[in-house]
Amino acid sequence: MSITTRAALKAQFKTGAIPTSQDFFNLIDSTLVRRDDAFFGKWAAGICYYEGDVVIYNNALYTCTPAGDKPCGCDGSTGDNTKADKSKGHCSTDNPEIDCTNWKMLDIDASDEDWEIIRNEDKVPIIMYAKVFGKIGMGTEDPKARVHIHVDELKADFLFSPDNAQSPEFVIQHTAGDSTQSLSEKLADDKAVFTTNTEGFLFTSVVPPPVPSDGEENVPKEVTSAKPVFITTPDAGAAVGIGTTAPEAGVDIYNQGSSRLLLNPVQAVVPQAVWIHKAEYNYQNYLNVTLDERVSSFTTNAQDGFYFRKGLDEGKNYLKNIAKPACETLVSIKQDGRVGIGTETPVTNVEITKANSAGAFLMCLDNTNPGFSIINNRPNNEKRNYLLLGADNDWGAFLTDASKGFVFKKGGEYGNGNELEINQGDDLVTISAEGKTIIGGLTPTGFDLNVKGKARAFGLYLDTDVRKVSNPVKLGNVIDKVKKLNPVTFTFNQKANCPSTEAQIGFLPHQVEEFFPELVNTDGDGTQTLAYANMVAVLTKAIQEQQETIAALQKRLDALEGK
Repeated sequence: MSITTRAALKAQFKTGAIPTSQDFFNLIDSTLVRRDDAFFGKWAAGICYYEGDVVIYNNALYTCTPAGDKPCGCDGSTGDNTKADKSKGHCSTDNPEIDCTNWKMLDIDASDEDWEIIRNEDKVPIIMYAKVFGKIGMGTEDPKARVHIHVDELKADFLFSPDNAQSPEFVIQHTAGDSTQSLSEKLADDKAVFTTNTEGFLFTSVVPPPVPSDGEENVPKEVTSAKPVFITTPDAGAAVGIGTTAPEAGVDIYNQGSSRLLLNPVQAVVPQAVWIHKAEYNYQNYLNVTLDERVSSFTTNAQDGFYFRKGLDEGKNYLKNIAKPACETLVSIKQDGRVGIGTETPVTNVEITKANSAGAFLMCLDNTNPGFSIINNRPNNEKRNYLLLGADNDWGAFLTDASKGFVFKKGGEYGNGNELEINQGDDLVTISAEGKTIIGGLTPTGFDLNVKGKARAFGLYLDTDVRKVSNPVKLGNVIDKVKKLNPVTFTFNQKANCPSTEAQIGFLPHQVEEFFPELVNTDGDGTQTLAYANMVAVLTKAIQEQQETIAALQKRLDALEGK
């Protein structure tokens, strides 16, 4: 096996060449033995040692002084064919006590204050003992740990189990001028503890170059750096950067070029989460979620606003389809404040609908007057009708383009879906598309107002203003016809919307029609009605005719009596 230096190892693996099995053996040996530290612990046969390497044998320290007779890489034999070369180290087969040519016992100067030397009367040293117990210092005469390695060219110190350590600990220090930066790693209280006074902790990895395919030349390739993870501890508090070494939040994830997630940005004074997406032309969309003592708020500059969607994928399949998951939009909030429930394209301030539904609800505040519209899609989306409720400065308005106008109903008892179903209940008032009103019914029968039941008023005036009539003609004699009319008493049956026990006085329209057809109206279904108010003119004319007859008879009576 071969032990090499760090520089040699770095040069070996920077080329991009595929490491061989021997390379890995050398790497393992060099890592465990730490070639650059020159201290190899107990001596072992078959190891290649270099000048200055230190080993322990029979409780004594020996330093290697290669004579060049057994360089590293030889087969262990000696003779004229082996060319002496000290730079190639010494392949040690005999222990240091025997192989005095290549090994010398380590000479420790008495000036080293770590040791105390006791001499006899002739000043010959007879006993030397360590004043520093349980410590090893390499590159330093004052070790501050069980093992203290000082590398002057790096201005660095490596301390294994520093003085006063209360738990297993390893410390790396770097001195630059008057400042010393340190990293401590230890196990304490069932935790792995990492402590530093630097800007933070940086974790990086590299992606090895691809293995050459068959026939491809194995040339050195640059190693690709992976996205870093950086943990920093600024004055504002700890911050973790994933994919960035300059985190701007408690957690700053920037592992993809077009996306970024920040939890608790540095400048935030309340809990916040910020999502950032980089679009074309370096335009950035963001979503901010904030919680304070009064409200939770959502803020975005995304062109289409907010979408709240229902996922249609099973949980186990969601990550597989994360790029384009199956979903259904339940609520959308556009940048202009419009809200769509069941739609991503609301046409007004609020639109409520759903796919293949019977209709929609629209609430509009953008026009001069506010309005609420109910849209009906039946029988198909090509022919819609609406009911619009609104108000202006002077009146409330109901508008519809439904073919049969408006109907007001008395609904069934609450429950069983009656509160949501309009096709039930009793018709109370109908206003047709032509403006005809039916009280107690649904179908207009030619009258502008049709009351199926009793009506009461404190006054009823018929508008026969002279400006509104044409060709007024004096009514002819009616007395003979009036005498033939047949006044009757009657009660209404179940076809009428009146109490059946109340006696009525009046005429039967078909009997009046024979003499005064102008007073009778016949509907399309054959129903006949009588204009009782207009009979006043007929009866007035009859009274006038009676008065003329009475006056003529009075005149004759007066003549007979000689008056």
